[in-house]
Amino acid sequence: MAPHTVFVCAATGCQGGAVARQLRAFGWEVQTTTRNTDSPAAQALASIGVKVYAGDWNDAAALEVAFAGCDLLFLNLMPDMTNFPAEFEQGQNILRIANAVGVTHVVYSSGIDIPPGKSNPFRDTAFKAKKDLERYLSTAGFQYWTNLRPGFFMANLLSPKVNFMYPEAAETGRYTVIFGPDTPLPMIDHEDIAAFAVAAFQQPDRFHGQHITLVSEMVPFGRALETISRATGKNIHAKYLKDDEIDAAMAKNRLLVLQTTLKEVPVSEATDGKSWGIAMGTFERFVEREKTEFLETYRNVEALKE
Repeated sequence: MAPHTVFVCAATGCQGGAVARQLRAFGWEVQTTTRNTDSPAAQALASIGVKVYAGDWNDAAALEVAFAGCDLLFLNLMPDMTNFPAEFEQGQNILRIANAVGVTHVVYSSGIDIPPGKSNPFRDTAFKAKKDLERYLSTAGFQYWTNLRPGFFMANLLSPKVNFMYPEAAETGRYTVIFGPDTPLPMIDHEDIAAFAVAAFQQPDRFHGQHITLVSEMVPFGRALETISRATGKNIHAKYLKDDEIDAAMAKNRLLVLQTTLKEVPVSEATDGKSWGIAMGTFERFVEREKTEFLETYRNVEALKE
């Protein structure tokens, strides 16, 4: 197959970085933008041949320059916690530019599908933007498009993501959560997301029009913390809030609203990666592979008592 040129959104981040590395391993060209081209993440991308341009998702002129020559797009956007609709607007602008330069296939990493239920401000705003963008992509005129719907990132339990989602967990080892130890997390390794994205680009006819939920396995939250504890030798534990404690806790820490969506994800079987020709990992293998990062993340946490 002749090499392609792929624009990868957020290549300095977790899943975007994995996509960029896997594409470069195939010898495909990769281009991206970042606010700081001198950052360690940007420099690491440049060292493997990724063309890194200065700019952000709201800078149309910079995006037009960075998109030049691209025929594929990996779309991956982070929600703005202060302005959820901005994600849809940014996505529209990026897709318009991609269309104008001749991109033929877009792989969009959206979010896991949560069925309608009782009112949930986070789901009804942040997830609405993603679903609206999925619909927009399907009618935007691209020859091929694919929607990936990843679950809970295993990397959410590592720095820097854990510092945002679970404040103080990295420093104290204690997670304050509104669900229980048996609440199953629909886990996914970012390298597996990248593997699906690359496969979609390689097999556009097979992946066109597909909405693929990506869950490696359903892992009870308590078991996930035990796995990290065994690997690091650190006292990783949780404070499980009772129903009568949740409202008061959320008033002090609005980030707890992020956890409400996890309580609404239906328990399901893991994605059948074999049917797509992709071997998917487990959380235990992820922790083993990223052990150095886990040790660094929880370096200040007290050791387990013997």
